[in-house]
Amino acid sequence: MAIAGEDGRLPAALDAARLRLFGEDGIFFVPVRHHSPACAFALRALLREIRPAAVLIEGPDDLGALLPLLQHAQTSAPVAWLCQSTREVPVDDPDPEVDARTRTESRTSFFPFCDYSPEWIAVREGAALGARLGLIDLPWADKAWHRSESDDEEEGDARGAARSLMEERHFAHSRYLGAMASQLGCADHQELWDRLFELRATAALCDWRAFFGDVFSWCAMARLDYEPEVLEAELSLPRERHMAAHIRRWRNEVEGPIVVVTGGFHTLELIAQWREAKPSKAPAAREAPAGAWLIRYSFERLDALNGYASGMPSPGYYQQVWERLEAGQPDPFTAVALDSLARFARQTREQDQADAVSTALVQAAAAQAMRLAALRGNAGPGRQDLLDAIRSCFIKGAIDEGTRGFTADLRNFLSGTRIGDVPPSAGSPPLIEDARRLARQAGVRLDDSTARVARLDLYRKPSHRERSRFFHAMAYLDAGLGTWLAGPDFLGNSRLHLLFEEWRAAWSPLVEARLIELAADGASVEAVCMARLQKEEDALCGQGRGRSASAAVALLLRACLVGLQSRLPQLLSMLSTHLDEDASLGSVVDCGHRLVTLWRAREPLGVQQHPQLLGLLERVWPAALFLLPDAGACAEEGEAGAVKQMLSLRELGRLLASLQGEQGQARDDAIDLGLLRAQLERFASGAQAAPGVAGAASALLYLDGHWDEQALDTVVRQRFGPGAQPREAVRFLNGVMAAAPELLLRLPALLEGLDGLVQAWDAEAFIAHLPDLRQAFTRLKPQETSDLAGRVAALHGMNEAEGGALDQMHYDTTEQDMLEGAQLQLALAECLRRDGLAGWLGAAQDKKNTENAS
Repeated sequence: MAIAGEDGRLPAALDAARLRLFGEDGIFFVPVRHHSPACAFALRALLREIRPAAVLIEGPDDLGALLPLLQHAQTSAPVAWLCQSTREVPVDDPDPEVDARTRTESRTSFFPFCDYSPEWIAVREGAALGARLGLIDLPWADKAWHRSESDDEEEGDARGAARSLMEERHFAHSRYLGAMASQLGCADHQELWDRLFELRATAALCDWRAFFGDVFSWCAMARLDYEPEVLEAELSLPRERHMAAHIRRWRNEVEGPIVVVTGGFHTLELIAQWREAKPSKAPAAREAPAGAWLIRYSFERLDALNGYASGMPSPGYYQQVWERLEAGQPDPFTAVALDSLARFARQTREQDQADAVSTALVQAAAAQAMRLAALRGNAGPGRQDLLDAIRSCFIKGAIDEGTRGFTADLRNFLSGTRIGDVPPSAGSPPLIEDARRLARQAGVRLDDSTARVARLDLYRKPSHRERSRFFHAMAYLDAGLGTWLAGPDFLGNSRLHLLFEEWRAAWSPLVEARLIELAADGASVEAVCMARLQKEEDALCGQGRGRSASAAVALLLRACLVGLQSRLPQLLSMLSTHLDEDASLGSVVDCGHRLVTLWRAREPLGVQQHPQLLGLLERVWPAALFLLPDAGACAEEGEAGAVKQMLSLRELGRLLASLQGEQGQARDDAIDLGLLRAQLERFASGAQAAPGVAGAASALLYLDGHWDEQALDTVVRQRFGPGAQPREAVRFLNGVMAAAPELLLRLPALLEGLDGLVQAWDAEAFIAHLPDLRQAFTRLKPQETSDLAGRVAALHGMNEAEGGALDQMHYDTTEQDMLEGAQLQLALAECLRRDGLAGWLGAAQDKKNTENAS
């Protein structure tokens, strides 16, 4: 089967290049798609027939020292070469007096291998045949920083998201392949590739000359969509010049056949260039660069549907195809389809899904897949045939949001969860070994990338607390191991009543890649966490920065969560300094609340042995009271914050008093809530306090029983009576409502004063103050709002029945109402048709039908 243009013929240049693919001057060019079972199988047939003297592979030529590890008996795919590069880049600073600063940027890339990767076959089969092996692409360090802005936008932050060294994005954007896919009725270039290459019979794959000739034509035609300027800018042409120079050198040095295995996109240019290329210098024999390792990889990361930029999707599916090809089964595709259908159905039943698949549906899907393969002219049911059969037979109803979970399960099933292994001689940094050890202890499987939920009993099981600290430590390092799902949030100071914590965790190559980035900071997870914590500590205590007790106690809590209890004495000492020097009431009050949390959760957080904590709890109250007077003098825009801090301080006092009561303390330095009362009275009665603060203070004094209704009534009448300034009165009301919104209903003087004030406003004043009134009333519950409406009506002479009617919701609809509504609907429809918007009527009707159906 030949791949040709629309006229059925290849362009002359491609036809001539195809004739030079195999054997000219002893060079055999092998164009491949990365991670293609068909290419791997045909390549093995080629190698065994040619028995080359050398095998050259598209890969960074500075990674040659890692080739022996791929041949090691303990290396099992999937694995990957991990390459990292860092550099210092300047940071713009608007202040010319500040010395130039820099930040560290990094780039991370993977070069993955699986059992059916042509590059894997080239290395292992070539070595088994006694061939010399060589890598011929640009060194990784040369490619790391040659990336377009669009790449950076797609791949993440400045730290550099991991990318692939086997990108095949050209095929996805090829107009030629898109046109061919459309002509053959394929969904995309992946299905087109399957149809033309993966689904060939085993005997056809053994005819490697015809197979790779067609692969070359497919890739070369896609290449013709790109201008030379584009290929130069995105580094294809520089790479090809580098590879051609290597080929020239190898041809000069080696007697016998040479096999060149590269991505098919590059083959056309390599054929054209290699004869005239200047031979490259032989790379010096040396160890692998400092930023390169052989690491374990996973099918999840290999899957193109998970964002991997090259190779075949659904590696779990293609692994089965490869294993059956290797076993010599005459019809591997049918065997894989039937096995996949049966196993996926069994998985749905084991998971007790509502849409679990029955045996009858499996039989129907198998028959459907076979018929689709025959209709499409495939040698057997392929991946797309299998997917179409599953969608047709397993999914009931429309394929919409209701089936997303099913679709995700199917994708994950075909992707697989396998993780490879590497020998100890691969030399993982100590940090990775320590993280693996801790992960095993925490119940995380290292041989499976499936995410699992861990439910931890923090208060009763010490082993669960250790697991929690490991998960928190990995999250602190941004390692990508797990996601916190539920439980007490000690840092956020919420949900503290919960006793259990839940995490969803899975080991993956990205975890190891992130740990390698951090390896320079320490040899263990604890050491790296400590290094990061100390950097944050130094930043918090740096010159020119104000003290923050809130930030200091947050750092203390973080240390407890990640298991750095050994650092607590220094952190407690630092917190003591910040508490003494912090000038922010909000920060000190927040610190107090977090200290209470730390004390009450001292067992799961591991701070039982630190008596300094109790001393800090005793000091936080007077420190907050010392700063409280400043809250009364705040500007109008700061009133809401000041009131919030005052309410939080009141709650803190109650918590601290409760803690002392629990300990049975009767000491001279016990929490004195009377000091708070005295300051609140100064706020409520003094003329200098902001109106909102005065309102909140008045409400708190009444709620705590320090004022009776008469005392509060006196203050309210002063604020709302004759001579009151409307703006200040509304601010006072907002303060009252923030502290105790129910007082508007409980205190007649407050409602009457507000009503009288509003009546005196003209329209302009009412509109000016309306937003603040609305904000105040939002603090009422729906029933309270209804009650308020009735009382306001009563103030204006309506009787009880009339006033009560205001809060009634009427649902009765008469026949006349319905007729008028129908007439209005018809008139509206006619207007839409007249204006050319009749399509809106159909959309509205569809929505109505959907709502009725649900």
